[in-house]
Amino acid sequence: MSIDHPPIALHVTSELATLREVLIHRPGPEMDLMVPDNLVAFIEDATTGIPRSNPDYLLFDDLVLLSRLRAEHDQLVAVLQATCGRGATHEVRDLLRRLFHQADVREALIEHALREETDVPHDGVASLLNALEPHELVKVLLRGSTASGRRVFRWPLPNLLFARDLMAVVGSHAVATYARHPARRREMALMRALISAGDVVMPTTVIDVGIVCGDRPAIANPAIEGGDVMLPSPDTVCIGVGERTQRASAIEAAIRLLASNPALARVHIVTLRAARSTMHLDTVFTLVDPATCLVYAPILLSPEAARVETLDRATGELPRPRDGGLLDVLREDGLALRAIACGGDDPVHQAREQWTDGANAFALAPGKILLYQRNERTLARLNAEGFEVLTAAEFVRNAPLLLGRAERKLVVALDGAELSRGRGGPRCLTLPLRRD
Repeated sequence: MSIDHPPIALHVTSELATLREVLIHRPGPEMDLMVPDNLVAFIEDATTGIPRSNPDYLLFDDLVLLSRLRAEHDQLVAVLQATCGRGATHEVRDLLRRLFHQADVREALIEHALREETDVPHDGVASLLNALEPHELVKVLLRGSTASGRRVFRWPLPNLLFARDLMAVVGSHAVATYARHPARRREMALMRALISAGDVVMPTTVIDVGIVCGDRPAIANPAIEGGDVMLPSPDTVCIGVGERTQRASAIEAAIRLLASNPALARVHIVTLRAARSTMHLDTVFTLVDPATCLVYAPILLSPEAARVETLDRATGELPRPRDGGLLDVLREDGLALRAIACGGDDPVHQAREQWTDGANAFALAPGKILLYQRNERTLARLNAEGFEVLTAAEFVRNAPLLLGRAERKLVVALDGAELSRGRGGPRCLTLPLRRD
């Protein structure tokens, strides 16, 4: 079957330029297939009594109420559609359905997914899946089971909600991502298939550290996620290293980006502590306007808390250690940013609101951002700095007027009591495909 939709042309050169196309995933039945055993990172070994990693950990902090989760996510989608239009707010399911009309692609993906989750018997399963219509195959891949309840894959895919990690767009290049945790590997394999097929999403170049590229070797066990890739300016990329992204993958991605994109001058490798609370760079640092950033102060405002190395055309493939923290390095390279601390001045509130994604802002346009309503002290601090605080409904009613006034700064406060249980804020929930 031919695909009637033109492929999506990628173009993102900054965190702040006005949003034109975006990818999201509306949570579905996969959320209701999580059980309490999926919420525990470590379990006691039955033989030794020693704690070990739980292979069934699905990275959520609690079981979510799907009806409420969807209502909160619908607020986000309404704001995105008011910004860039319904036809430019893409759903992961829809892109996968288009992809699965290609028999060779679906067969390869099914085989890869079954091979990854080796505790599931393969006999007859591949044939069962290949016989499904594209829309039914998407449902099985997301739920991990058939409509009748037959388990096909080991896990459902609740983390697909956080579309940011599925890919990173740098210019018109796509950085293919790889999950550190097994629970997310199937969803990232799905996205790699989308960007490599070329007729659903159309990058000019795919930066894939997991495959051989010219004389560049593949990383044996790649780990790089989209929440760690950030574009503070058109000529600069930051890649976080920590709980989800490994240093070797980050450096290899930096080398390939610099080699293939002449518009880039440098890539900063930012090493964070490997912790649940700081799983990605965007959990501690996001831009809110061209001169201002939102930060988690104990890490971003402490030079000792995050080590920065820079790769640029002068140093080639050797990362150059930098003095000071990330904000010091950016200032030295020509980007001076004023920092607003999420949670305000109190260290207790800083830690509490960083945990609930208070530093994870998403920009609709310069000076126009999304955050969760529950982070009241962060919103109060932004308001004191000149940001008007609006509800999602207020923004949607007045979107053309608000977006048309470049001087007006605002933050749309989304309900996020259920969304934050998965440890992801508005930036985590959104994958920009095209900005001005």
